[in-house]
Amino acid sequence: MTTRIMRVGNTLTVEIPEEMVAQASLPIGEPVEWVSNGSGGIALVKSSGQSPAIAPARMTLEELLEGLEEGDSLGEYDWGSPRGAEVW
Repeated sequence: MTTRIMRVGNTLTVEIPEEMVAQASLPIGEPVEWVSNGSGGIALVKSSGQSPAIAPARMTLEELLEGLEEGDSLGEYDWGSPRGAEVW
């Protein structure tokens, strides 16, 4: 089956026909990986594990803050000296 690489905004996409998605049992949102065969070809395969590029499952605020005690400080980050018209 032939398909095309298309540009959508700043991203290149590959159209995957619904028939192929159904045959591969790939629901929308399923983690997948591009794998090179070393001779100019690539394959799209189900992900073997959670990739850092894939967003984690949604968490509630309570889950995110679990384990922190009232008054705990998460520290500060030094963004450097002001640039432009920032007001400090």
